[in-house]
Amino acid sequence: MPLSQTGSYSHTYIGITYQCQCIKRGLTRILISESYVMTYVS
Repeated sequence: MPLSQTGSYSHTYIGITYQCQCIKRGLTRILISESYVMTYVS
C-alpha cells in the first residue's frame, strides 16, 4: 500500500472519529440541558 494512501486513510479515520466525538458531545449537552430544564420546570 502506498504511503500517501495510508496517510489519507488515517486522516479520514481521524476525521470520522473526531466528528463522532463532536456529535456525542453535542447530544450529551442537549440531553443535560433538557433534563436540567425539566427538573427546573417541574
